[in-house]
Amino acid sequence: MKRKEFYTTIITYAVLSAGLIVTNIIFVYLDWLLLFAIILIGYMYFRYRLSSPIQKFSNKFNMLVDYDLDMETAIKMTLEYIEEAPTKGVKALLQVYLGMAYYNNGEYEQAINTFKSIDLSKLNSVYHILIFAHQAYAYYELDDKEGFDLALERIKNIKPKINKKFIGYANSYERLLTVIKNLDENPEEYKEVIEANLSRHKGFISQRLVYHYRLAHYYKAIGDTEKMDIELAKVLANGKSHFTAQEAEKMFQNSVKVDDYIFTDDEPLEGQDEQEDKDLKEKVIDAKELEVFDDDIDNLENKGGK
Repeated sequence: MKRKEFYTTIITYAVLSAGLIVTNIIFVYLDWLLLFAIILIGYMYFRYRLSSPIQKFSNKFNMLVDYDLDMETAIKMTLEYIEEAPTKGVKALLQVYLGMAYYNNGEYEQAINTFKSIDLSKLNSVYHILIFAHQAYAYYELDDKEGFDLALERIKNIKPKINKKFIGYANSYERLLTVIKNLDENPEEYKEVIEANLSRHKGFISQRLVYHYRLAHYYKAIGDTEKMDIELAKVLANGKSHFTAQEAEKMFQNSVKVDDYIFTDDEPLEGQDEQEDKDLKEKVIDAKELEVFDDDIDNLENKGGK
C-alpha cells in the first residue's frame, strides 16, 4: 500500500464509520453490536491492506538475499518501498531490511549509518536486537572493536524490555556475538556455538555461506590453514558478491582449489536434524509476529516489552 492509497483508505474508513454512527443514531434500526462488528471488519481489512504488502515484500526480499544472493536488487527494491512507505512504522521496518541488505553486500559503513537512522521508537523492541546485532557484525568486519562492544552492550541492555517469547532469539544473538568477541581466547567454545546456531541452514545459501565463513575463522584462530582454506573455498565457489565471499578472498591462502567446493543439490544439509530452537537465522522476523503500525494512527496493539 503506497502513501496516497494509505491516506485515502484512512479517510474513506473514517467517513464510512462516521456515516454508520450517524445512520444508527437517526434511524435507530441498526443494533450497536452489529455496528461494532462492521467497524471491526473494517479495521481488519485496513490492517490486512497495510500488513499484506509488507509480508509479500519480506518474502521477495528473503528470496533475493538468501537464495539468489542478489543484494543490489534487494537494495533497490527496498529503497523504492521506503519511498512509498505509508507510515513511519513501516518505514522503520523497511530500513531494517535495507541495513541488512547493505551489510550482506559488504557495505558495512552504509549498513551502520542506515541502522543509526532508524527511529527505534516505531519498532517492537525485539527488532532492536536484530539492529544492534547486525551493527556488531558490521563493526567486526571493519575491525572496530569499540563499536562492536557498544552494539553488544546494547543487546544486553534491551533484553529485559522484549517480550519473553523472543528471549531465546535475543540470547542466541548475544551468545554468538560474545564467542566472536572471545574467539582468540576460547576458540573451542566459538566452534561449539557456531555449530549449534549456524550449521542448520535448510538450503538457505546465504546462511550456508555464513556458517562456512564463521567456521573458517575458527581454523584461522587455531592455525590450521588448510582447513581454513577449505571453508573459505566453499564460500568463494558459491558466494558471488555476498559479503562472506568478499571477506573470504582477503583471507584465502590458496592451499586448495576453489572449483572443488562448488555446492551440489544432493549434498546433505549440515545439522538438519537438530532441534528447532537451535536455529539462528540472520533475517528479519516474520512481519506477522510484530507490530508495525504508527502509535499516532491507531495504537491498537501494545508493543512487546513497552
